[in-house]
Amino acid sequence: MLPKTGKEARQQGLPRYFTGLLCKRGHLSERYAVGGHCVECDNKRERQESQRKATTKRYYERNKEKCMAATNRWKKSSGMAYEYTKRSRAKNPALIYFSNAKRHASKIKRTPKWLSAVDWFEIQSIYKYCSALRSIGLDYHVDHIVPLQGEIVSGFHVPWNLQVIHAEQNLAKGNKFC
Repeated sequence: MLPKTGKEARQQGLPRYFTGLLCKRGHLSERYAVGGHCVECDNKRERQESQRKATTKRYYERNKEKCMAATNRWKKSSGMAYEYTKRSRAKNPALIYFSNAKRHASKIKRTPKWLSAVDWFEIQSIYKYCSALRSIGLDYHVDHIVPLQGEIVSGFHVPWNLQVIHAEQNLAKGNKFC
């Protein structure tokens, strides 16, 4: 039998709970203990996303030349875009501040309250290790294996979702979950 509140579910270490009430979209379904959103709504969102991706893939397969031409046009103009972005950031430091604040808020939002002192110590150790590598001239980053703000899935800021990888690998990976 599932608990009736998210707090009870988290205390028991369960991923879901069941209130017996309809969600705001009318589903009588279990809810996730972390976040409290409806399982049925989440499944529906995932189905819609996979349908959208399939449609995009079919379009690309049918219009490969057109898509490749657009990509090439963008690549040729991206040098200009990069310089524009660089100048824009220099002129608008508030944009950089906003971006950093958004990232920091996302990290706080995606850090569970149930982390133990040992988990916090592990997180600090990972960041200190990366800092030590950088202090001797190696270019390494702390990376979230499952990104905090991913398009398909969002991970948590927990020790088992962190890894220290070379900066080039991290920047090439971007905000993707492979």
